[in-house]
Amino acid sequence: MLPPRTKKLPLSLLLFIACTLGLSLETLAGDAYKWSVQYIVDNSRTIFGRPQKVSPRHNRGLALSPDAKYLYAGYHHSFNNSGEVRRIRIDVADYDRATEALLPGVQGKAITTDDKGRVYICDNACIVVYDALLERRETRIPTTVCEGVATAREGGQLVLYGTDREDGTLSRWVLQESGADVTAATLSGFDGSGVLKVPGAYDLRGLKIDAKGNFWMADLKGNKVFRVSQDGKEVKSVSVQVPMDVAIDGERIFVTRSTERAITVIDNDLNVIGSLNVPWEELELSPYGNSRNGALGAIVVVPGKGFFVANEAGQTANQRSTYGRVDEHSDFVNGKMFRDVFGDDNEPILRATEVETAP
Repeated sequence: MLPPRTKKLPLSLLLFIACTLGLSLETLAGDAYKWSVQYIVDNSRTIFGRPQKVSPRHNRGLALSPDAKYLYAGYHHSFNNSGEVRRIRIDVADYDRATEALLPGVQGKAITTDDKGRVYICDNACIVVYDALLERRETRIPTTVCEGVATAREGGQLVLYGTDREDGTLSRWVLQESGADVTAATLSGFDGSGVLKVPGAYDLRGLKIDAKGNFWMADLKGNKVFRVSQDGKEVKSVSVQVPMDVAIDGERIFVTRSTERAITVIDNDLNVIGSLNVPWEELELSPYGNSRNGALGAIVVVPGKGFFVANEAGQTANQRSTYGRVDEHSDFVNGKMFRDVFGDDNEPILRATEVETAP
């Protein structure tokens, strides 16, 4: 007899149950996660002396620190028509205190970290590398329009990869480390040029690397997700509408579908096996976002536990908010407390936690 405990059902068993009971994969996938709002821009608050009434907005970039304690969130609209990147503590519920650092003047449309905790930020025509505290810029790597970025250790060597949304290429840089810093980057690999043209790609965005070294890339305008082998020789794809980013959790690949505001789940063999839908009403968020421009953007996985996803241009429902601090903008309406009773809050970062099932 098994001891009383909880466990997660393997994907193969979920598929079997779906077929046996005549359930849709979408139904099972949706039931497998508990959703919450991890972080949101509280419009009535000020962070590091910056009022948040009109900025930051458009959270597209998102990355997780290697110890899974921090999120790095990139907003491509902030003060003076620039962007900003925030370092956010995951285990702190107060949004003011959770925001531990703010780096102004960078777009942050795509972000990643390496195994040392350094932060790589796609900013206009370059990738900038910062220390984990976002205090010191280590180096700047020229690019064209890079909106997907990932790092890897290959034979002990630190390597950076980036997608280009205009010419459909994947670039590879070998990074030089000196002490705690990255000091230089050299294009290398892919038959010497360091640049691979991905056949059939139109608008490459999000990028992740799986345990076998395969590259997974979202092609927004091409409506495809690509899987490319480590040497670049094998290129395969699957049709997914408006994919913005990808995240890998073992045998599952999650694909955010931008303005469709949903997540497609595929397997390692590029089979579509399900879909996840955000419970907007339950979370008291607008399903369409600000001016109906809401989208699901960057996604990062905590292996075996769930994921975080950026709701770009998202906002709370009905021009009110149940999130944030209680302050002079808070009040009760029909017996319910609203933290902001006359205004919405914006740019929620959503958290989906895997639901454990009894044996």
